[in-house]
Amino acid sequence: MAPTVQGPLALARATRPTLTIAAALMLAVPAGGCWQGPRMQAPFTLSNPSERHPIKVSQGEALLDLSVSSRSRGLSQAQWDQLYRYLAGYQEAGRGGLTIKTPSGSANQAAAKRAYEDVRHAMRRAGISARGVRVEPYYAKYDPAAPLRLSYLELVAQGPDCPDWSENLARDPQNLPWPNMGCATQKNLAAMVADPEDFVAPHPEMPRPSERRDVVWGKYVKGEMTGSKWAPEDRPLSEHANSSDVEAGSSD
Repeated sequence: MAPTVQGPLALARATRPTLTIAAALMLAVPAGGCWQGPRMQAPFTLSNPSERHPIKVSQGEALLDLSVSSRSRGLSQAQWDQLYRYLAGYQEAGRGGLTIKTPSGSANQAAAKRAYEDVRHAMRRAGISARGVRVEPYYAKYDPAAPLRLSYLELVAQGPDCPDWSENLARDPQNLPWPNMGCATQKNLAAMVADPEDFVAPHPEMPRPSERRDVVWGKYVKGEMTGSKWAPEDRPLSEHANSSDVEAGSSD
């Protein structure tokens, strides 16, 4: 049999599958390397710190222990100050009622009752109604300085932990957000926020100030000009007037 002569077209057809497979392998190697990086364990689209490192808001318990010795006649001045600060915090951020636990069976039980009367007096001065206060005894096992224990529930903002500093930020061929991007900011924000409820829902709108609106509306009802700046001729200034054209003392 005579040998078959292959032309350029036939040779290209024979080698096309091989070249296609080789090109696919070359493209797959770098793509696979990208998906094996530590940042691809989470969606790379999470570049928003609030999504990558959310702040957790939960209910916590605000506690105050007022130690009372068996010979005390009530709260000390330092304890009075501490109590008023605590009650102010309850009025600002407290949720639910206030709980007061008094010692029972302790060596200072009588002194604790006198301290409790001081607490009730401080509550009345702070404007806290006794109807929202629950008093509970607890067994103190002859403790000579068993405290009065005050508690209430409040919202607490807990920032995220930022433990992952494993990547070298000086070399970033992937150009993706690093694991701890924005984590420190979120943690500081949770520590500094005055009201953790701001993370849950926005504050309601405040009533609008109506003082100036009432003045302008009154002039409009009377048919008077409502402009606040007047020219010497007792006429509204032009919109192209300069500040030097405004007569001193002639504004409303």
